[in-house]
Parts: sequence; C-alpha cells; structure tokens
Amino acid sequence: MKKSSALDVYSTSSGLKQISNPVRQKILSELQRRDLSLSEIAQLTGKAQSTLSVHLDKMVKEGLVASRDDPSDNRRKIFYLVSKPVGSSVVPREDLTKAVTGIIDKSIGSPTRFLKGELRALVIGVEAIGLNMDPVLKDIGRQIGVAISRHMKSTDVKGLVDEVKEFFGQHDLGDVNVYSLVPLTLIVKDDYDMSDTPDVGKTLCILNEGIIEAIFDTRTGVPLRVTQSECFGTKSNFCKFVLEPALYD
Repeated sequence: MKKSSALDVYSTSSGLKQISNPVRQKILSELQRRDLSLSEIAQLTGKAQSTLSVHLDKMVKEGLVASRDDPSDNRRKIFYLVSKPVGSSVVPREDLTKAVTGIIDKSIGSPTRFLKGELRALVIGVEAIGLNMDPVLKDIGRQIGVAISRHMKSTDVKGLVDEVKEFFGQHDLGDVNVYSLVPLTLIVKDDYDMSDTPDVGKTLCILNEGIIEAIFDTRTGVPLRVTQSECFGTKSNFCKFVLEPALYD
C-alpha cells in the first residue's frame, strides 16, 4: 500500500488533477493495483459506502476513475482507473540540491559522462525540490523499452538477457550481470560513481526499471514487474533489478 502524500498528481483526458484528500489518495492507490467494487473499496479504506460513493462520483466526473457493471451481478459496479499517476509531493531536501552540483562537476570533460551526470542530476534535482516523479519516469522508461524491443530478436528470457547485455554495453549504459535466476535478478554497473550521493531512502533508477520491464514483457509476451532493491539513492554504486511475473491480488 502506498503511503499517503501531501499531494498526488494524476493525468486525465482533460489535464492534470491534484489530489490531496487522503480518502481519494487511498482509493486511487488501490485502483492502481486492481479493479474494485464499492464493498471492496470500503473494506480497504475502512470508510462507509455512503461516504465513498460521494468521493467516487466526484472522481468519475473528474475523469480519474470509471465504472462498469459487474458481469456476475449487474446491481454492482466495478470501479477502475482511467487516469495515470504522474507524481507526488515529498519533503524538499537541501542536501540533494547540493548533490546536483557535485554530480555535474565530476561529469565535465567527457561527453558520455556528462550525459549520464545530467540525467542523474535531473532525477535527483526533481526529488530535491519536493517532487517524486516515479510514475511518469517509469512510464517514459516503458515507452523507451518498447522502442528498443523492436530491435531485438529473442522471445525467451535467456536470449533476451544476452541481448540486453549487448545493448547496454554497446550504448555505454553499463555492464549487465545475472545475480540470480529465480527470481531473475540483474545487476547493472557502469563507470559513473554515485556512491557519494546522499541516501534518499529509495532507488532512483526508475527510468531503467521501466526500460527493462518493457523489453522483457514485450518480447516474451508475459506481463512482468521489475523492481529495484538497491541503486544509487540508497548508497549503492550499482542497480539491482528483480524481474517477476506481474501478479495482482
């Protein structure tokens, strides 16, 4: 379950919507995981169905959620997400603002290193000013991954691991190594030292998370979920990506 933030932002067909009400934040968070009936939402939130109906009616009008009849009981509606999470507010951090300067300083002198530093500075800089943009960065990463997957041939995991290794090496994105097979865990390490980056308490390579996820599930046809357990942002100088089937409760 996602912890409620001071402010969540969702993209709808009519533009961005800011969500600050904790009940609506909780509903939207749960709908990111799976479609739910009103009684299920009541169980998850601990709120009365009459209270939730008011919130849901407003969210439907705002284009955040929609509903359909339950095929097993047409008296019951199933609610689902029709908007996309963009990000949420977090506490601004001055130490991360200072880290941006350090990242750029040590990247100057090499075009490749500067591009890497620039991207890392962007991710950390956004976090520094008080904005967590993980959802939109993951979505962009997936779009990039789908484009990359069109240039790959393998449809099995072993072949894809080899192709991902080759692609990352060819484009100076880092060395890819298999850490474990069950679950499939990849470690990516490049020559850009981020071990001195302040600990932000979470991983920051969300863009690559989306790229790897899209490559594997597009080519294999199996819905996958990629998560990071270690990365820069948690005082690690490598990124560990765990690939598992996307299961929804």
